[in-house]
Amino acid sequence: MNTQPITLQLPLELLAQAQAIAGSPEDLQNFLIQAIEHEIERHPQPSVQKGFSESLEEFRQDYDLEKANINPDEVFSDVRDRSPGREVTF
Repeated sequence: MNTQPITLQLPLELLAQAQAIAGSPEDLQNFLIQAIEHEIERHPQPSVQKGFSESLEEFRQDYDLEKANINPDEVFSDVRDRSPGREVTF
């Protein structure tokens, strides 16, 4: 489970309604814990950032480029500058 501190900002109106519904401080605490757990489930944080190779592999699994009929020779044909460049003196 994620042990990083969580900041939850509730509108005062919502907090007042929760207090009225909860009745006791223990019920309010349980309500707030459930609300926080719900938010954590809705917005999970990655535990470890993926490296380039893992991200590339995931991309390749998600998108089958062969089925997309993309010809790399057509896409990248004019990317490289084929001019001789500047003169170099050794």
